[in-house]
Amino acid sequence: MQVVVSVVVLVAASAHAGRPYRGGAVASAHPMASAAALKMLEQGGNATDAAVAAAFTLAVVGPYHSGLGGGGFALVHEAKTGETRVLDFREVAPKAATRDMYVKDGQVVPGLSTDGALSVAVPGAVAGYLELLQKHGKLKPAVVMAPAIEAARKGFWVTPKYHQMATDRLACLRKDPEASRLLLVKNSEGVPDAPPIGHVLRQPELARTLTQLSQRGAKAFYAGPIAQAMVDTVKAGGGILTLEDLKDYKTRSHQPLEGSYRGHRILTMPPPSAGGITVVQVLAAMEKLLPQMSFRDPEALHLYAEVLRRVYVDRVKYLGDPAFVKIPLERLLSPGYIADLAGSIDPKKATPSASLLPLKESVPSSTPPREPKNTTHISVIDKDGNAVALTTTLNYAFGSCVVAKGVGVLLNDEMDDFSVQPGVPNVFGLVTGDGNAIQPGKVPLSSMSPTLVFAKEDPKRVMLSVGSPGGPSISTTVIQTISNMVDGGMNVAQAVGEGRLHHQYLPDELWVDQFGAEPATLSALEAKGHKLRRLIVWGDAEAVHSDPKTNLRYSASDPRNEGMALGQD
Repeated sequence: MQVVVSVVVLVAASAHAGRPYRGGAVASAHPMASAAALKMLEQGGNATDAAVAAAFTLAVVGPYHSGLGGGGFALVHEAKTGETRVLDFREVAPKAATRDMYVKDGQVVPGLSTDGALSVAVPGAVAGYLELLQKHGKLKPAVVMAPAIEAARKGFWVTPKYHQMATDRLACLRKDPEASRLLLVKNSEGVPDAPPIGHVLRQPELARTLTQLSQRGAKAFYAGPIAQAMVDTVKAGGGILTLEDLKDYKTRSHQPLEGSYRGHRILTMPPPSAGGITVVQVLAAMEKLLPQMSFRDPEALHLYAEVLRRVYVDRVKYLGDPAFVKIPLERLLSPGYIADLAGSIDPKKATPSASLLPLKESVPSSTPPREPKNTTHISVIDKDGNAVALTTTLNYAFGSCVVAKGVGVLLNDEMDDFSVQPGVPNVFGLVTGDGNAIQPGKVPLSSMSPTLVFAKEDPKRVMLSVGSPGGPSISTTVIQTISNMVDGGMNVAQAVGEGRLHHQYLPDELWVDQFGAEPATLSALEAKGHKLRRLIVWGDAEAVHSDPKTNLRYSASDPRNEGMALGQD
């Protein structure tokens, strides 16, 4: 399933290989977030304290991918008990949401589900982060949130990534006065513009909000002045979020989805994540198709793409919020179903996607976004073996581009993750079906795939915590990172930096990392009928590896981005 890659990637991976740590280790998409996590470990906190500190800090320094107005998923493994818990703090549709709220005269209105107040779903991040801390952490909220508060109050310097993302979403951000004031700067002509690299951005309103949350807990977010500010701002912009929506928001606990790969137990996110089931199905099918993975083999890459094509068809046909949709999960994961899926693949040629699931209406041609990093992930394994895999998001870059007036909370545009019209692609080019149609109180499907891989020697000991942003390519990033380590024998830094490939049924294209395959490999895939699209950027995986033999930990932040991997001596 892997191919040889450019020397550039190998050099980058080696430069980020890091060194072994005897204590805990963390990887996140921003140095300040990783530093906040490490600080918690050094103050006697555990993996949960570290992950939550990183998440709150990312809400300040990385508003282009996450924030208090977003939501996410987390897996928490407790080494002492051997138990792994799942917390779903994904956003939900407001009570006034309707199936066709983004449709006019039978057509989806462009931008309505991604930009502005009507795209806002009920946020869950604050409830999720603080519940994780309460149930699994050791430190007080004031301690864990102190780095985030400091970053908001004292400021942080704008990185190339921030500048690029703000430039990409400039038109959307300029439409909101608070977003323009807080997240942009005025240029020489007095017009809000993307802040220059190195500019120090301060967010005093957000600092005050974080301070209140650290003192009063999640109730300060879901009721009272902060909640009122969010509702008033959304209402003024034509949105439908209400105080009742916020008051009634609840997180959800699930059993982790379990699979295995070449003797390693795997726990990942169940529905409403569509990513976790993709991880389990694809790895199971690849193990069946290829008892021994042949490195650099175009035949293996062909089989991998064909498995993905079929699994993403399952996503369209069956998946949605399990509270609203009956998902045949047991059947989809059964050995018989996996065998049938694998057996349907022609080893000599690609199967046209339309032959697997013809849609009643034509699907507009979709172009994958130039920059898919609109989500973020945190991986932590502490010195005692406790582990967290936490993926969190605002959905698209800077979410809805709406900031609640006076409180500094940037709000999500998560409603676009619903099927705004069955068969019509979302902003990531991803098609979903009726099971993901908009309903009040429903959780939209997500590709987020926080995943834990366990040691062969001990199925209760976490070997790898991994996850990624990247829209629909999140699950394939996780799959390939796992395969790189298990099949390729790579260290964790090499595994996250390796070139990637992705297929998602529609568009009927095999997306290839610019460093994902040699020309001869690409030609062999084209000869089998694959239509290739070369992509320059991919989501940045964040991973921590705990070596079962030495009990040393290694952390890796994808060299594609600006993150940092740290650990304790």
